[in-house]
Amino acid sequence: MKFQLVSRDFDNVNTMPDQNKLKKAVELYNLGEYDEARSLLETITTQDPSVRINVLLAMLGVLDHVTEGDKLLAVANEGIEIAKRTGNESVQSYLLGKKCFFLGLKLSDAIYRQKNLMLASEVFGWIGFSTEKDKKEYEALGEKRKELEREADTTLALVIERAEQGLDHEFRGHAFSTIGDVYSHKYLTDKLDFQKGGKFKAKIANTHFVRRWNLDLYLYRREERKKINLSRDKCIQYFEKAIVEFKLANKPSEQAHTIYNLATKMPSFQRFRRANKLLVEARAIANPATDNRLIEKIDKFEKDIVHKNRKLRDYVREMGLDMPDGQHPSL
Repeated sequence: MKFQLVSRDFDNVNTMPDQNKLKKAVELYNLGEYDEARSLLETITTQDPSVRINVLLAMLGVLDHVTEGDKLLAVANEGIEIAKRTGNESVQSYLLGKKCFFLGLKLSDAIYRQKNLMLASEVFGWIGFSTEKDKKEYEALGEKRKELEREADTTLALVIERAEQGLDHEFRGHAFSTIGDVYSHKYLTDKLDFQKGGKFKAKIANTHFVRRWNLDLYLYRREERKKINLSRDKCIQYFEKAIVEFKLANKPSEQAHTIYNLATKMPSFQRFRRANKLLVEARAIANPATDNRLIEKIDKFEKDIVHKNRKLRDYVREMGLDMPDGQHPSL
């Protein structure tokens, strides 16, 4: 999806150098030169709202979503305040959706760390924490999780309410797409959170037959499985709503990008046939003259799907769990 400036009216702004830097950074971003775009964006110092809001929106696209979660959240929060102060409700709603997604990233990090602290006890119930320090960290993470979950749930409810009440089809399309991303991440986070360890259970879960037909879900309790499936269904539901909105807004490029994004979620749900159909649909809508990068992504992902469908990775063997003592064969 190409980045567009929220406002192009800079005639009365006394920051011409920063304006030129912003326009150049946006050009670099749309060309996929993210490192260069970031370097340029970080040199823009003006606090003029009409420029700053565009800098922040662009920064969301160039920051690392894996390692810079705190910075992404800070950028979203600053943008929300500027949008609220200037009365830009559409941008405020968009950034609220992004904030919800970034809160989900922080939550998954906390869950992952908790899981690492409890690895032994997940397999052997009589084993506790290795040290008192680990126990205190686990308890602190539990409190942090509660705070993140409350804030994420409140923010998501607000984003959904604003999206449903919106009248602009393009705005609704972007909002629904963001909500779909939130539920997609929630699906994966819930699977991690509810997962119980154990050597034999891990082997069963990683067999080709079980993973190919999504039977690993039956290793979870009924209520856990229900929650996981709900996140999956909500993800698909909101992406489909976004696709409809972009069609109504006569935005074929955005529509094609959203169909592609939905297709990328399908392998996680073990729905490879649906993914292929979506890719064909996205290619048919995409404009070869302006969406060439999207078409390249579609070509690559089609090949990846074949690999994921027919040659699922054997995580048990890769991690050495099939060895008698659980030792990796390379050691």
